[in-house]
Amino acid sequence: MNKNQLAENIMYYRKKKGLSQEKVAEYLNISRQAVTKWEADTSRPTSDNLIRLAQLFEVEVDTLLGNGEREKSSIQEEVSIGKMPYVFIGISALCILGYIIISALTDIFSIGTLICMFILCVPIQLFLHIYFSHAIKNNSFSGIAGFDDKIEYNICEVKKLLIQIDLHIEILSTVYVFLLCVINGTNLEMKWFNGILIVVYILNFVTDIEMSNYKMINKIYRREDDKKRAKRSIPVTVIYTLILCVGMGITGMVFEVKGIGNNTLPAMKICGLLLLGIMSATIGLLFENTKIQKWNPADTNYKTNKASIISLFICVIMYGLMCVV
Repeated sequence: MNKNQLAENIMYYRKKKGLSQEKVAEYLNISRQAVTKWEADTSRPTSDNLIRLAQLFEVEVDTLLGNGEREKSSIQEEVSIGKMPYVFIGISALCILGYIIISALTDIFSIGTLICMFILCVPIQLFLHIYFSHAIKNNSFSGIAGFDDKIEYNICEVKKLLIQIDLHIEILSTVYVFLLCVINGTNLEMKWFNGILIVVYILNFVTDIEMSNYKMINKIYRREDDKKRAKRSIPVTVIYTLILCVGMGITGMVFEVKGIGNNTLPAMKICGLLLLGIMSATIGLLFENTKIQKWNPADTNYKTNKASIISLFICVIMYGLMCVV
């Protein structure tokens, strides 16, 4: 073993896992300066710390010491997002092009439908795929919703989760773009179904992400406390998603039943009440998630934040007023 092979490997695997020296020190319950000295080859970890480092980096102790093949081990753990998402993005783009051509020839073109299809294809499918790809390639997850630098993650499993979510989003979005294209491009006189499709899409979108997160909790988080907090937050997010979908469903129903036109005073009142309801529910979600983050799982007597309950109550009132405007 080269004199500085251990130092190089500690730095190599630490960066490969996307961990800072502070994170490694926190995991080992030592000072950051100790980790700095190991990587500078001015001191060496004890046998116990060496074993824990190997566990943290998910490699063999021999590999960490330089007695194994580092690059071979790395290749086995390499996670790639693949090219399949671009196939679904391409299908969505073809559906949009097909809708533009067909609807223009049959004089049934709708700018609203085109905007919906464009949003599903570009900001959601394309941009999210590019963002996830960048995060996976560069071990940069700070911009991912729910990622907390204070939590100790299994980075390899986080990457696998992002790949899984990305593929779900691509497939789901392509299916809904196709349905919008067929319903609106063949003049089936079911344009009222567009609103239902969008609501169901949002519900499926969030449900897929939440289910993927739930299934991967035990693999993503290293600490039991973090696993329990993550499981506690999932029902809160599910309820919030249902509230959003119910609000949009009520809005569509009121517009349809009462025959309310766009850009009218009643329409603005209903949209204003919807916005207030969603804002109230969002505030409640933030309050509840903040409490969950501070919650000590050792205390099994968890109580819902009163502010969250009040926010939910206000949201229900706003939804009720939408029906009587």
